[in-house]
Amino acid sequence: MTADPVLLSALMQLPEAERFDIAMAILDQSSPSAVTEDEITLEAAKRQDELESGVVRDIGYDELLAGLIYRPSTPAQ
Repeated sequence: MTADPVLLSALMQLPEAERFDIAMAILDQSSPSAVTEDEITLEAAKRQDELESGVVRDIGYDELLAGLIYRPSTPAQ
């Protein structure tokens, strides 16, 4: 990260909700047309179809967190 450490430190002192708002504003500004609302809707429908057909299974919150926290030390083979 190349952010100014003083700026980053000041931002981290803000309440979580304000940090989130700033992060979303930056993301919206840096990639305003990355995905359209229609594309999001189509992708959500596709994922729902996968769940309903049994192609994929849903996971619980704890399993989701475990997957997010796990960081492999080597690339997947």
